[in-house]
Amino acid sequence: MAQTTQQKELIALAALVVIAGSIWYFHVGRSTTASSGLSANNYSPINAQDYGRIFVDLTKAQGTEYKSAGRNIFVMGALQVEAANRGPARKPFVAYNLPQPPPPPEPAKLPMVFFGYGMLPAGGARQAFLKEEPPGEEVHIVSEGDVVLNHIRILRIGNERIDFEDTITGQRGSKNLEVPPSA
Repeated sequence: MAQTTQQKELIALAALVVIAGSIWYFHVGRSTTASSGLSANNYSPINAQDYGRIFVDLTKAQGTEYKSAGRNIFVMGALQVEAANRGPARKPFVAYNLPQPPPPPEPAKLPMVFFGYGMLPAGGARQAFLKEEPPGEEVHIVSEGDVVLNHIRILRIGNERIDFEDTITGQRGSKNLEVPPSA
């Protein structure tokens, strides 16, 4: 027997009302003194710290007096230095003999020409047409996620460019669509 959506909602509502009633009965309906377990019979005083030493230190701190060092504590910024107190200007430190950091790695390169794209069947995954850059006749048809030349993964095939990643170095690059010269 199939139940309608309204019947399912009523069953769920009834279940929630039963749950709310049981929670109220077990937690709110009982008296708070019985459930907390506190009574005058099992009271034990806490081990409080002696605050006499703290009050002595507090009275000493209240007796201190502020003495200015010439700086206004209510103005943000450094103290003004007079030009007469300055010595000759020093040149900034330049380290000449330190080793230079290595140059950043070159972006990934795809040694193929991206000359077109298509979708087979219509509405399916987009595929790119790549031809080897040294003039060769071999054409590679690749989809997004395919690996070309054993280390270049195709990430995205767009209308005007193809994005790829070198799986060895992790560098990313892109190549624009190259339109052959019109005859």
